[in-house]
Amino acid sequence: MIKLPVCPHCHTIFRYGDVKRIMYKRNAECYHCGKKFKVSRVKFLLLLLMIALVAAIIDAFELWIIASISFWTLLVTNIAVVVAGILVMPFFVRFCVIDK
Repeated sequence: MIKLPVCPHCHTIFRYGDVKRIMYKRNAECYHCGKKFKVSRVKFLLLLLMIALVAAIIDAFELWIIASISFWTLLVTNIAVVVAGILVMPFFVRFCVIDK
């Protein structure tokens, strides 16, 4: 089950917009307790790999099975896969305690 990340200190659930804003930072601060934490991107990078893999599989399927496919159909399909992947990115970010 996918869910939005929580603060590792006070377990506050971050909102979708907040996660999108701090998703690319290395360290962030909780808006509730004020403590700093590390943004883990391992699952985020795996999601990017899955998006590329799904797009490649769909392209290969469309080109192999449907012989009369147009460029625009492939373009729309790839855009749909990328947009769907971008929309679920905040659900694949995790917050961890900073090791000292």
